[in-house]
Amino acid sequence: MSAAPHLVFDTSARASDGLALLSAVSGALAREPDGATLRATLCRTMALHMALPFVALGTVHEGDVQAVSIAGSAAGSEGGFDMQPALRTIMRVVTARRTRHVSRAPDEPVTGTRITPGALGWESLVALPVLHHAGHPVAVLCLAGPATVTCSDGTLQTLEVVSNQLSVALDRSELLARLAEWSNGMEALLAFSGAVHRHREPVTLVHAMVEHAAQFLKADGGCGGLSVTRPSGEAVLESDAYWRNGRWRRRPISWARGEGIPGRVLDHEFAYLTADYAHDLARDSDLVEQDGVQHAVCVPLRDASHQVVGFLELHRGVDRPAFTWNDAAFLEALADTTAMAIENSRLVSALAAKNAEVRRLFAQHAERIEEERQHIARELHDEAGQALVGVKLALQVLARVMPDDAPTVRAPLDELRMQVNQATARFRQLARRLRPPALDQHGLGTALAQLVHDTEQRGGFVVQLDVDGLDDRRFPAHETAVFRIVQEALTNVSAHAGATRVQIEVTQHSGFLSVAIQDDGCGFDVQDQSQGLGLRGIAERVHQLNGHLELTSGAGEGTRIRVQLPCR
Repeated sequence: MSAAPHLVFDTSARASDGLALLSAVSGALAREPDGATLRATLCRTMALHMALPFVALGTVHEGDVQAVSIAGSAAGSEGGFDMQPALRTIMRVVTARRTRHVSRAPDEPVTGTRITPGALGWESLVALPVLHHAGHPVAVLCLAGPATVTCSDGTLQTLEVVSNQLSVALDRSELLARLAEWSNGMEALLAFSGAVHRHREPVTLVHAMVEHAAQFLKADGGCGGLSVTRPSGEAVLESDAYWRNGRWRRRPISWARGEGIPGRVLDHEFAYLTADYAHDLARDSDLVEQDGVQHAVCVPLRDASHQVVGFLELHRGVDRPAFTWNDAAFLEALADTTAMAIENSRLVSALAAKNAEVRRLFAQHAERIEEERQHIARELHDEAGQALVGVKLALQVLARVMPDDAPTVRAPLDELRMQVNQATARFRQLARRLRPPALDQHGLGTALAQLVHDTEQRGGFVVQLDVDGLDDRRFPAHETAVFRIVQEALTNVSAHAGATRVQIEVTQHSGFLSVAIQDDGCGFDVQDQSQGLGLRGIAERVHQLNGHLELTSGAGEGTRIRVQLPCR
């Protein structure tokens, strides 16, 4: 290592009083800054109060020096070489020895090394470990400058006090940092739990898993995907996007068994961990070049039958620590929860598809029933009705030619004519109930008026009908649905309610066809699961037309049905 140009210090500069330094250090530490801020603030404070050209503080984790902060007038002076390697070497040696080192002359090497203060442009050097109360090092403090400043007994005693204060401050900073990490981690887990317990599409669930897992493990990037079966019957894993630094970018890619890290996870059904992604045989070269991936962990998503239904892969860069098997175990726990949520999502989607199919079949069935009713009503009117009219006319002719002195024949003939008249009336009434001609010929308002009249004749209660805005005949399916809803409601009132009065309002406005039916009957419990088929039929008709149904009732409170059908 070539020597840097010798730095000349102002030896007339006097170090501040030790109490002033300790007061300034205590004030800086009392603000409880994070680790990086604490290091930088302490270095600046000591360089200023001790009039030193160089102060460095490096934190120690598991016996190795991690982050280093530097302050002072010579902090940015490299002298033709990089000072950092030599500085880290000095710090590592002091950390390993756990004892203070003092070099009072430029040519006095640091114990355990060949590095001298003069080689770095310094006159003297003090390096002391900051020890935890349990005795292990948590940081290393280095100071350089005139020997008269750095190496005096008073300065060394002051540094020991600073070291003790710093140990407590670093401990507290580390504790607060870990608490913050755990807090963020718990927030991520709670958010993840909320995400998987809401019904979402499987791809959305995978994306949520990647984001929350990356937040918890502080990953730089990652992706996830699902298993799909190709037409050939081969199972592959597919991913549609890549997540990095809080954003998704579209990146569709698939892996067959054994291809890439996801393909190996699909093949072996076991977690995959690598600390040298750039040279791993299963690496993705694009991720190495574009995103600088160095560490990776990948776990399978397995369903209840232990079949691989997807994967989760997280990445870190070269300046980040490698993933551990504990990380992989944590991800597998998240993956199992996500796999269950994916399976539930697929079951819910399948159920929704089945329900949609049932409703579609119901709509077709209702339409065919309506067509059949219309056909039967027409047959009753045209065929059976006409036949009865013919019989009636024949009986009238027979009555005219029958002698007046044949009472034994005329009386049965008159009785037969009355029965034919009654049968004809019943046929007409039945035809109207099956499919009222007024609904097709004159519209919903007239058909409802006829229905109300017939109901009052046989129901024994008063029905008040109010209609408004029903002149538009563009929605025959809606008219049929409203007629059947009112018809079913009146049938229920007649059979179960014991009502004396029913109020019906039917209006069309603002693109909606609205129906309100209110009776003063005995009411019922709307939570009762044993409701009749009539109410279920009403609900299905409303749902079929994308409408809204509101049913309110209670014991002794009557029943109210409100329906809104969009006419668009």
